[in-house]
Amino acid sequence: METNAKTNLQTNLETNTIHFEKATLAHKDCIFQWLEKPHVKEFWDNSQDHRDDILYFMQNKKRRYFNGIADYWVGSIGDAKNTEPYCFLLTTEVLATQPDLKASWREHLSITGKTFTIDFMIGNEKYLGKGLGAPTLEAFTQFMHDNIDQAIDTFMIDPDVNNPRAQHVYEKAGFKTVAEFDMTGGFFKGHKSLLMVKKL
Repeated sequence: METNAKTNLQTNLETNTIHFEKATLAHKDCIFQWLEKPHVKEFWDNSQDHRDDILYFMQNKKRRYFNGIADYWVGSIGDAKNTEPYCFLLTTEVLATQPDLKASWREHLSITGKTFTIDFMIGNEKYLGKGLGAPTLEAFTQFMHDNIDQAIDTFMIDPDVNNPRAQHVYEKAGFKTVAEFDMTGGFFKGHKSLLMVKKL
């Protein structure tokens, strides 16, 4: 049954498209429902500060968390008539001028363009285990380059070392592991993470 569902979804990807847009108040309910899911809570920043930041972003209000530099995106899948939200993404630009930037990150910044980090999760449980992770990230990195800023040519993602499933998905999407580091602040302070990089 699961195999057939996965095959059907892969076939549907040939006729359906993955669509990305900035998170708005229209997405509020589904995003906050996703944040309550056990599979999301395990590896996603679920602090109240982060939730507030997402809400303020949707309302175009001044933000403090992450110094207000994060953009939030929702991915939907479907045909020209119907789409369904299924994933949530966070992006921030990484600048060489950041005083707390780790050396391992600095040495992998784009030389000729811009570098962005991505946090990613599939929140809609209907789409878990369907092989959508890698195609979504491939589509999103291309979307950022083609539709947001063509100078964006490098992407970083930092899965927890205890999340091998995510690491495998990111590798399939073209990310390569370049370093391991300790989180020194934020919701996951003290955790070990991998730095994975994709260059277009």
